[in-house]
Amino acid sequence: MPSLPTRTLFTQLVDDAAVFPPGNFSLSEAIDRRSARRGTPASDFVGPLLLPPRLIDEALEDHSGLVITVVGRRETPLDEVIAAAENVADAAGHALSGLEVAAVDGWEKALDLSVPVAVEVPAGAAGRDLLPGIADHEGQVIAKLRTGSTPANDVPSVPDTAAFITECVQLGIAFKLTGGLHRAIAHTAGDHATGAEEQYGFLGILLAVQAALLGGDVSAALTDRDETSVTDAIRAMSEADAMTVRNVFTSFGCCDVFDPIHDLAALGLIPERNA
Repeated sequence: MPSLPTRTLFTQLVDDAAVFPPGNFSLSEAIDRRSARRGTPASDFVGPLLLPPRLIDEALEDHSGLVITVVGRRETPLDEVIAAAENVADAAGHALSGLEVAAVDGWEKALDLSVPVAVEVPAGAAGRDLLPGIADHEGQVIAKLRTGSTPANDVPSVPDTAAFITECVQLGIAFKLTGGLHRAIAHTAGDHATGAEEQYGFLGILLAVQAALLGGDVSAALTDRDETSVTDAIRAMSEADAMTVRNVFTSFGCCDVFDPIHDLAALGLIPERNA
């Protein structure tokens, strides 16, 4: 039986974006799902609950003790995001794990809360031009890139995604991703009727980071669809390799955290009971 990779690769890799599209779970459903996972092996893979400012007051009425990252999109006023985060920070029994803000003028005000801040940059050269400003904050801030399509944006191209990862590695900054990463292996989603879309796999992102760190072919890692090739490379990572890669690629948001967990189990990378 093939060996299992180090668990460090997957610990808190998946942030819980249950209330965001396309999952669109209600807040009560999202909290119930978290409560059901608590104390199970699957909970090791899942990070904080990602919530928009509009749901914070309702979330703080829950008595289960939530770990929350407040997420503001480009259309959300920055002051509204910060005010919601302050409410979480002040709420007894809950914990503010971070903020996610768009790269808008004044985003640096989010640093006043002294929690990790992720700044979402657009794909392409315009987004990469913002990365040196993130690097200036010496580890207080990470970059965020949207890897799933939206009505306004397509999935970023392989060259743009590879360049983003490479630039982050070269500047010494960490990043997180959001959207489109439900599956472990790169694949084509949809069909001719609904519109086919090329999507990345989260294992390919891990391997792309390793390639960038070692001077390898980042684009090839992002586009590798061979399950054996990808899983063998994942299994070959040492504990030190895994820690180095995860210090760069911190997490990705997913609306149904069991999708990536089930994929890992199906590929034999975690025990079936963990899923």
